[in-house]
Amino acid sequence: METVRRKTAFMISNGLLAAALSASICAAQGSSPQTSASSPSSQSAPSAEASSPDKVVLKVGEDKVTKADVDYLIGSLSPQLQQAVARNGRKPVGDEYALMLLLSQKAKSEHLDASPDFQRKLALQKLQMLAQDEYRKMAEDIQVSPEEVNAYYAAHKSDFDEAQVREVVVRKKPANATSDTPGLSADEAKTRLAEIQKAIESGMDIKDVAKKFDVPNVVMVYPDPQTVRKGEMIPELDKAAFELKDNQFSQPVDTPQAMVLLQVLSHQEPDIKAVSGQIENQLRQEKLQTAVNDMKAKANIWMDPDYFKSAEGSADTSATPKAPANP
Repeated sequence: METVRRKTAFMISNGLLAAALSASICAAQGSSPQTSASSPSSQSAPSAEASSPDKVVLKVGEDKVTKADVDYLIGSLSPQLQQAVARNGRKPVGDEYALMLLLSQKAKSEHLDASPDFQRKLALQKLQMLAQDEYRKMAEDIQVSPEEVNAYYAAHKSDFDEAQVREVVVRKKPANATSDTPGLSADEAKTRLAEIQKAIESGMDIKDVAKKFDVPNVVMVYPDPQTVRKGEMIPELDKAAFELKDNQFSQPVDTPQAMVLLQVLSHQEPDIKAVSGQIENQLRQEKLQTAVNDMKAKANIWMDPDYFKSAEGSADTSATPKAPANP
């Protein structure tokens, strides 16, 4: 009798399966007592792990499911659900797997698998899975050498500059807002920021400054400094953080919702060891994108210009398509 071996994506939606398993596991947690370390089920777990992958562990009619099939399904679940299975056992997984097989058997008996709609969905899922696996393989095959990482760091060293900043935020009251709307006018916000800056420059402890000026949901003085990297903040704040010298204050920066004051405490340049992983990932992604673009450029891709035309007002950045060999 033929053993059932199907990837989870072909049997049922991963999201639907995860939801069903989650509900089953939650129900099992609520209704089943905790299993002690010496209970029979916990003692039998090692033998289940040690059994042959081809051992049949589930039957639904004439369909058989092996340990390897169930292990594959469990491995495809989210880490959270895998942890739940480890805590509560495989019974909920078996219940959902049996239900999938039962429903699929009924669907076959009703010839749902022969419908054009099903065949189209099946072909699309296969196409997507093959594309994902190939993309993953291409990514795994890409190599980034230490020399490439060093060269990138040397050429883009300033991109990794960091600054320690302290932030003061005053919420602005929207125009035409009611009197009970939290916030200050732009002029009031600038005045309040100037008062806070003066208090800090006078040597007052930053925590005391926060206690004196903080107004919930209106004036926020953040005592703890935060480390930011160039390009992480909005342009106005980013410029202030990396153009000012240590211990200098920015001018009030007017944003749509608030007026912001930055105090730059220090600047640092991360060592290459601290950013090598980030650089390697970036170079790998760039190489992968180049490989994909090269593959597309060499392929015989054609699109019907009328059917695939861009919407009015949107920019068409695609290259001019080539006609297929046999349209």
